[in-house]
Amino acid sequence: MADDAPATPWKADVAAARRGDPSAFESLVRSVQRPVYGLALRLLANEAEAAEIAQEAFLRAYQNLHKYDDARPFDLWVMAITRNLCLDLLRRRTKVKTEELESMKEVLPSGEASLEDGAIARQERQSLEAALATLSADDREVLALYYVQKRTTKEIAQVLGCAPGTIMARLFRAREKLRKQMSTEEPT
Repeated sequence: MADDAPATPWKADVAAARRGDPSAFESLVRSVQRPVYGLALRLLANEAEAAEIAQEAFLRAYQNLHKYDDARPFDLWVMAITRNLCLDLLRRRTKVKTEELESMKEVLPSGEASLEDGAIARQERQSLEAALATLSADDREVLALYYVQKRTTKEIAQVLGCAPGTIMARLFRAREKLRKQMSTEEPT
C-alpha cells in the first residue's frame, strides 16, 4: 500500500471532492492547471481559446468526477479531456491563425539580458513557433506533451489512448518534420 501513495497523490482530494468539498477540487485544479493550459495553448496557439478550453476541461472533470478511475493518474485524465476538447475545436476551425501570436510577442514582459540577446532569442522563438505552426495538430500535440509537459511516452500513450511504441514513432516523425522545417527556414 505504501507503493500506491506516491503514484496517486490526488486520491484523497478526489474522494473529498466527490463528497462535495470545493477546496479539495480546487486543490486538484491547482495541481494540474499549468500543464492543462500549456497543452491547450500548444495545440491551439491562441491564449484566449486555451484558457477557455482549460476551464471547460476542469468543468467536465468536475461534472464527471464520479466516472474517474482512481487507478489512473488524475492529471493524465484531465489532460485527455483537454486534448479531446482541443481536437474538437481544431476540427471546427477552418484554418489555424498564427498572426495573432506575432502581435502578442512584443507586449509580453521579458527578462532579457541585452537587446541583442533578446532579439536573437525572439528570432529563434519565432522560427520555432513558425515551424511548429506548419506541423499537424497531432505532431504539435506529441511534441508539446513530451518536451513542454515533460511527459513520458507511457504517460502520453495513456493521454492519447494508444501504445507507447506508437508514441515513440510519432515523436520521431514529428521531430524529423520539425528538423526539416527548421533547416529550410535557416537560409532566409
